[in-house]
Amino acid sequence: MQEEQEVVSGVGWRMMKPDEGHQDSMVVGLAEAVERYGKKRALNSDDLMEGIEVQSSTASNVPPPRKKARGTLLPPLSTMNAAAPPSPLPSPHGSPPPEAAWPSAPPSGTSSPLPQAPFQPDLSLTTLLTLPSLLSHFNNLPPPLQSHFLLTLLRHSPLPVLRSLHSVLTPILARDFLTLLPPELVSHILSFLPFSTVARASRVSRSWRNIIDSDPVLWRDLLKSTKIWFGGESEAAFANSIYARRRHTLRDQPTVPRPLSLPHPYKMLFKSRHLTHTRWVNNPDPKHVSFPAHGSSVVTCLIFSHGRIISASDDHSIHVYSPITGELLRSLQGHDGGVWALAACKDTLVSGSTDRTVRIWDLSTGRCTHVFGGHTSTVRCLSIVKPEIVDVERNGVVTKERWPKRPLIVTGSRDHSLRVWTLPRPGDPEFKCFGPDENEVDLAEVCVSLFLESFQLIELL
Repeated sequence: MQEEQEVVSGVGWRMMKPDEGHQDSMVVGLAEAVERYGKKRALNSDDLMEGIEVQSSTASNVPPPRKKARGTLLPPLSTMNAAAPPSPLPSPHGSPPPEAAWPSAPPSGTSSPLPQAPFQPDLSLTTLLTLPSLLSHFNNLPPPLQSHFLLTLLRHSPLPVLRSLHSVLTPILARDFLTLLPPELVSHILSFLPFSTVARASRVSRSWRNIIDSDPVLWRDLLKSTKIWFGGESEAAFANSIYARRRHTLRDQPTVPRPLSLPHPYKMLFKSRHLTHTRWVNNPDPKHVSFPAHGSSVVTCLIFSHGRIISASDDHSIHVYSPITGELLRSLQGHDGGVWALAACKDTLVSGSTDRTVRIWDLSTGRCTHVFGGHTSTVRCLSIVKPEIVDVERNGVVTKERWPKRPLIVTGSRDHSLRVWTLPRPGDPEFKCFGPDENEVDLAEVCVSLFLESFQLIELL
């Protein structure tokens, strides 16, 4: 009699004693292992159905029967009710149940998929399926009951749900009162706000910016409340000049859609005067720049144009200075008498002198490009007239036309006359005409000679 084979064991594990019938064959083939596993699974599935727990703890110790036991018949359950409890049996309305027996060979990559457990609906899916009927019942309720129902749901909702509702309801319930109220009420409401608050309110949205910027009553009241309203004539003249400039710009340039409307001239005037007043009053260290101009000669006129100080003197010269440093940028020489009138348009300077001529200067180069002679006495004043849109009536029909067709120069002289000249464009050929026509007489000299003759007659008498 052979000795019993020693049981192999080690630290933490121990090999079970092999069965007596299989002592000679310790290796089992793959087909036999799969068949044994299938028989064992079939015996276990007869006693335990998937989804049902064993009630008795001793049932696991009972050996499985050799023959397949028939399952106990269960009462039929209705699968039409979505709220029914989960059932271990498949639904009669669904597909047939999968086969319980395993194949004799292991599944390959091209074989049919493994059987899946039947679908078991949960509470969230059941509630989702009943949502349409719930909405229909809610719509049929009167408004008081709808409010009561929603309040009940909110009382039982967690904090994350309430935060989500708040983020959705806040923009829906918000109302922009400035866009809903009439303009008169908007002006009245905004008139109680200081300028700093109005400026911040204009940055809330584009609609608020357009409403605030285009409100003439608001800015007129702000001008008066801050005591920088100088009278209706000066403010009206400023507004008319702004409107004329905008019409000129719209006529020369194509129409481009703007995200924001143009501000009212009163708003632009308030900004200019408010900044000037604030800089004068609140500047703790004002800067004073002083520089010599024409020496001992008298400064007859002075203008500020495009960041340049232009002064004229009776020493026959015109000087151009930097307003920041006081540096002399250019000295324009050419007049034979004192210069008494100046006007500028960009880089074009017009001057009038006691030499009876009107000169055109290019400030970028300092050259005199044109000389107009015609006055018989000192040119005391001049102005540049730019084209504007005016109403023209012809045969009872009023049309809007551009007048003058191009910029003009209007000069006034001591010879009691006004002369109109065409303002040369940059690049036009030079033109120089010195002195009046031969048949023109200086009326100022005639008046002086008549006065002297009268005085002599008085002495003789």
